[in-house]
Amino acid sequence: MPYGQQPYGQPPYGQPPYGQPPYGQPPYGQPPYGQPPYGQPPFGAYVPYGVREPQVVPAPPSTPYHRLARTAKHTWWRPIVSGLFLIAGAILATVCVVFAWELIHAFVTGEFSEPEGNDFFDSDLENLSLTLVMLAALTPVVLLSARFVQRRPALSLASVLNKIRWRWLLLSCLPAAGYLLLNYALNIAVEAIFPADDTILADEGSWVGFASFIGPALLILLLVPFQSAAEEFIFRGWVIQAIGAYGPDNTRGSRFVQLLKQVLRTPWPALLVSAVLFFLAHGYTGWARLDIFLFAMTIGWLTIRTGGLESAISLHALNNIIAFMLPAATGQLSGWDDQGGAPWTLVAIDAPCLALYAVVVLWLAKRKKVAHLS
Repeated sequence: MPYGQQPYGQPPYGQPPYGQPPYGQPPYGQPPYGQPPYGQPPFGAYVPYGVREPQVVPAPPSTPYHRLARTAKHTWWRPIVSGLFLIAGAILATVCVVFAWELIHAFVTGEFSEPEGNDFFDSDLENLSLTLVMLAALTPVVLLSARFVQRRPALSLASVLNKIRWRWLLLSCLPAAGYLLLNYALNIAVEAIFPADDTILADEGSWVGFASFIGPALLILLLVPFQSAAEEFIFRGWVIQAIGAYGPDNTRGSRFVQLLKQVLRTPWPALLVSAVLFFLAHGYTGWARLDIFLFAMTIGWLTIRTGGLESAISLHALNNIIAFMLPAATGQLSGWDDQGGAPWTLVAIDAPCLALYAVVVLWLAKRKKVAHLS
């Protein structure tokens, strides 16, 4: 064999054996080192087949708020089972709160209470506080329902960013305060034009004094925001997203079927169902029922447009704080749970206030570039 030549069947010097890849490269048919095998998704991505799946899947990018529950884990039965979980959890949480409260009450006072009607205790303030705590306890229940039944981030109920946007929530309190001031001013104007009956004015009560007011005021300020947030997580959060999850992704079918699917993909069916359930959950009648329906539709629409519950929580919390503060300040806290009717002027006053609040919130959201898609 001549000098410098390789034996027959051997590759030239510096070359790998025949059938082997060049030095430093992976074998033929194998991916580069540190990369997943060909045909498999990158590590950490959702794997539909053959590899361990993640337990929680967020919504795809550019998903609107009302469809955040329609993730890769969504199936037709998940919202239904999630609703049953929510009902059972609400009952359990209520029983636990009442039981724990009763034990603490007995420890402090030395005796157990004797419920009478809808009241557990003799103190109106204690009954109010118990009710607010029971409602606030529903927040962890609805979050657990989204996390463990629907298999999505729990705080996808809060916003499209899967978190509570605290700066936006606090900023939303400014137009909410403006809503209350405008509402109060219009009430004075309407009262001057349409004076109330003297029998109604006689029952308005009087200032109870700072010493009697400070205790209830502090409890109201502490508990009402949590109660209001819980109601928003349920009605504007879970209900809207549960209904919105049934909007189909495809638009195949006849013209009627295509139109129906497009309607289901919009937030309006979810908003209507949420608003109806919200006013049915309250005991208002007549014009007051129409007003609370208008309230629910407005803050539900703002939830969709701003991509989260923050503006709804701000208005709901401030409105409820004032609603509880007034009877506490005038010695009428015993009627905190009275939800009757109201004159037509209530709707006439509240409608422009809600409209102005919506306009200002949308303007602020656009100015601050608040995300409305995931």
